[in-house]
Amino acid sequence: MKEVAYRKVSRRRARSQRGSELIEFTLLSILLFPALVWMFIGGMNLIRMIQCTAITRDIGNLYIHGVDYSTWAAQDVAATLASSYNLQIGSSFTGNEASNSSNGGYVYLILSELTYVGANSCAALPSGTTCTNEDKYVYLQYLNFGNSAVQINGAGVTSSIGSTPTASMTVYGTIPNYMTDSGAVAANAGNYITLGDGQVAYVVEGWYASPDLGFSQYPGGGIYSRLFF
Repeated sequence: MKEVAYRKVSRRRARSQRGSELIEFTLLSILLFPALVWMFIGGMNLIRMIQCTAITRDIGNLYIHGVDYSTWAAQDVAATLASSYNLQIGSSFTGNEASNSSNGGYVYLILSELTYVGANSCAALPSGTTCTNEDKYVYLQYLNFGNSAVQINGAGVTSSIGSTPTASMTVYGTIPNYMTDSGAVAANAGNYITLGDGQVAYVVEGWYASPDLGFSQYPGGGIYSRLFF
């Protein structure tokens, strides 16, 4: 009798609990779905970080070996290297342009040559010339191309080395008066590198936006890659 009564109670309990697993799964999915989405986005960004670092490194290797990125032909090579991220450089131009950053696409690149101005460098200036940038890091060259209006997570691009130099530049992006023109200072370079007086370093910064990984109210992310040479 006890076994029969237990079976009757079990059947009643099973009928009363029917569908509870579906409700539990639904409630759990509300928590798990966002986590799964962000795991996917995080995984994709990890893959892209490796790819973008490789692109930045390849562009930098060409830069330090003398490739002139103020020319359209050199920028076209960079566009080929970063074609999967839609680096656009516009139509062909002749001669040299230090800045070609008003294009479409999802990539923006800044290539810089830096040096440290010490006492010995200043001593080489003509007598009576004020060495405005003594004991400071300065730009020797500043080149940029792609799309400076790209955004990563809703924020515009900002160089970690310093603001865009306001010093007078040539069409090659070089700054002749880097020791005397305060607009040549790379204000934050000392946070990342240490150079002796007159030593030179190269840096390539790249922003690779990922609008395809955005959805709803969440903007697309992207990768910021910075390498020193």
